[in-house]
Amino acid sequence: MRDKQETARQIRVGVIGAGGMGERHARNLTHEVAAAQVVALSDVDAARLGVVAAACGVTHTFTDADELIRHSDVEAVLIAAPDRFHAALTQACLAVGKPVLCEKPLALSAAEARRIVDAEVAGGRRLVQVGLMREYDPAHLRVKQLLDSGALGKVLAFRGVHINGGALSWRTVEDVITNSAVHDLHSARWMMGDEIVRVYASHAPYSADRPDTARLVLIQLHYRGGAVGHIECNMEAGYGYEVDVKLTGERGSAETSSLQSAVVRRDNQRGQWIEQDWLQRFETAYIHEVREWICSLQVGAPAGPSAWDGYASMLVADACIASAKSGQPVDVDIPEMAEMYRRT
Repeated sequence: MRDKQETARQIRVGVIGAGGMGERHARNLTHEVAAAQVVALSDVDAARLGVVAAACGVTHTFTDADELIRHSDVEAVLIAAPDRFHAALTQACLAVGKPVLCEKPLALSAAEARRIVDAEVAGGRRLVQVGLMREYDPAHLRVKQLLDSGALGKVLAFRGVHINGGALSWRTVEDVITNSAVHDLHSARWMMGDEIVRVYASHAPYSADRPDTARLVLIQLHYRGGAVGHIECNMEAGYGYEVDVKLTGERGSAETSSLQSAVVRRDNQRGQWIEQDWLQRFETAYIHEVREWICSLQVGAPAGPSAWDGYASMLVADACIASAKSGQPVDVDIPEMAEMYRRT
C-alpha cells in the first residue's frame, strides 16, 4: 500500500482537533502515510495547536474549524473535535463537497446522523467515512475473515468486551453508550454481517443517588437472522484497557487475542502487560485507517465505515439508552439503506 502511495500525488488534509486523538491522527498522516500532507490544523487551544502544528510541519492554523474546512488548500478533512461538534462539522464538509473522516460517533443521536445521510445521498456520492476503526484492527480482522470463510458454519452469537482502566470523572449512561459502546455496537453489526433488531441494556451506576451515571453497561442483542449477542462495557476496571470479541458458530468459535506483550513467567507468576488506553491498543488500527482513507481518496473508491454505518450504530445506541432508562427491551428498526452504501 505505502509503495503505491509514494508514486501518487499527495492529498492535502486539514485536521480539526489537536487533542489526544487529533494529534495521533495528524502525526500518523504526517509520518506513516506518504500520500498525505497535513496542511491545516484547527483547535481552540492555541498553545496545543502550535505544538502539534510544529511537530507536523503544518502551514495553516485556525481556531475556527469552519475556516479550515473552507480553505482552498484543504482537499479533505479529518474531524477529531469533541463529539458534540461532529454532526455540524461533517455537514459543513458536505456543503463544500470535501471528503471527511469523522471520528465516532457521527452524531449524538440517530436523527442527527440521518440528516447527514440524507445530505450525502442528495449529493449523489459518498464523502463521509466514520472513525469506527476496529475494522482495521488486525485481531478483529482475523476473526471476521474466519467467519466469512464459512469455517465456523452459521454464526450463533457475538460477545464483545470493552474494558477501560478508569475514567477521569463519572459518566452518564448516554455518554458511555454514544461515546464508548458505539464502537462495540458497530462491531456487533459489521462482524456478524447482520442487523440488530432488539436490545436490552442495564447498567451499574457509580452511586445509588446518581442513577443517571454508568460505571458498567451490559447490553443484550437479538439479530434479524436469529443470532444473539452480549456486550460488556466497563468504564473503570482499574487495571488497564482491553477490547476483545468472540464469535460462536455451529461448528466452532473464534475470538481475538488483543494483548501484544510477551508472556512472562517469574517469581511463581505468569502474566502479560495490558495496554493503558485505546491509543496503545489500537495503534496499528489507527495507522491502517488513515492510510486506507487516503488511498480511497486517490483512487476515487470510498471504503471503510460509511455515514450509513454511523447512522445505524446510533439507531442501536439510541435504543440502548431508551432500554437502560426504562428497564425494558427496545426494538430497533433499521430501514433499507441507499444503494450507494452497499459494500462490494
